[in-house]
Amino acid sequence: MYRQKDGVAMGSPLGVLLANFYMGEVEERIFSQHKCPRTYGRYIDDIFVQADSEDEVEALRQQFLRYSTLNFTVEYSSNDRLPFLDVLVTKTNQKPATTVYTKATNLGLCLNGDSECPARFKTTTVKAFIGRALSHCSTWQDT
Repeated sequence: MYRQKDGVAMGSPLGVLLANFYMGEVEERIFSQHKCPRTYGRYIDDIFVQADSEDEVEALRQQFLRYSTLNFTVEYSSNDRLPFLDVLVTKTNQKPATTVYTKATNLGLCLNGDSECPARFKTTTVKAFIGRALSHCSTWQDT
């Protein structure tokens, strides 16, 4: 037997909703007292920030640690490139360029076309890969 003392169980239908609500409350407290970075985007608890200096990023991280029970880590861009979720953001002179990002540990395995699954599952798998490329890539060449 295991008794959960804090948080929501992984896979719970309410997990995403409650995590989003919690992060919204934390953001509201922080940004009511501090300046919002130049670019700020969040998906559940993953945050993308474009700031003027690493000190500004660290100050923001400290505020998140202060107003939250969560632990926040920082990953800085390398060679003007930063992966965020499944998108690779590259800094350019004009606007940021985006492409699909897969981790180095990704084996590239997916549903086998020769499997016994219904054809609609196979079609959906291919459509998902195409849809991701179309939505994530900022240029047709990258798509």
